[in-house]
Amino acid sequence: MVDDSPELLEVARTLFDSKEFIFVSAKDGAEGLFKAKNQKFDVVICDIKMPKMDGATFVKEYRRLVKGEGPVLLYSGHLDALPPELKEFKNIYRLAKHCQSYELLERVRSLATGHAMPSTLAKSTQMRFEAGSLIFCEGERGADCYVIDEGSIEVLKEFSDGSELLLDVLEAGEFLGTWAPPDGQYRFYTARAKTLVTMTLVTQAMIGKELEHQPVWLQSMIKSQFHRLNNAYQRLKKNHSDH
Repeated sequence: MVDDSPELLEVARTLFDSKEFIFVSAKDGAEGLFKAKNQKFDVVICDIKMPKMDGATFVKEYRRLVKGEGPVLLYSGHLDALPPELKEFKNIYRLAKHCQSYELLERVRSLATGHAMPSTLAKSTQMRFEAGSLIFCEGERGADCYVIDEGSIEVLKEFSDGSELLLDVLEAGEFLGTWAPPDGQYRFYTARAKTLVTMTLVTQAMIGKELEHQPVWLQSMIKSQFHRLNNAYQRLKKNHSDH
């Protein structure tokens, strides 16, 4: 992974578990090229805007000088800034940085194995977090939910002075992350692994598909619960702004 953000590289190192991947990082394109000359990679993940050597230059040098023919995943918030000459190279893929972490993981898995990325994730998609690692933070975009298979998760409220309020501790078998509120789908609390945690992903699309086969009364009950939760959130939001 070639990226100038130390924080992102550390998150990615945790995401790509050592039992499944050998993760190598570089802080810019120049360092990435140096490492690519000495080691063959199955997949290269590359940012676009970086110091010393940007992502577009890296890709061109990687293809022409290093003869790296494997898949390159351009992982950036500036995908609209791609130069047109990159189109001449094959096996180049794109993924926006505002995606969820599981999307990055699944995309790399599919590229590493040569399998096409499925349109929807399988129900068995499982995620793993070490103790103390963040699952998502308050203010992040996201609406997917998870069922905790193993371990404990702390649900926290963070304040501007750096302090935290522990709202709840969720255990195996419990459900994490109701649908995010409709005003932009931003998380309104922080979730952190208290112990080693494994979770099964449950997307909104999966829930919606399952609901199509359920009785009308059950669909109505779930929608009602969602609206009640959203109304409670709006009241909390208003009270916080008033104070």
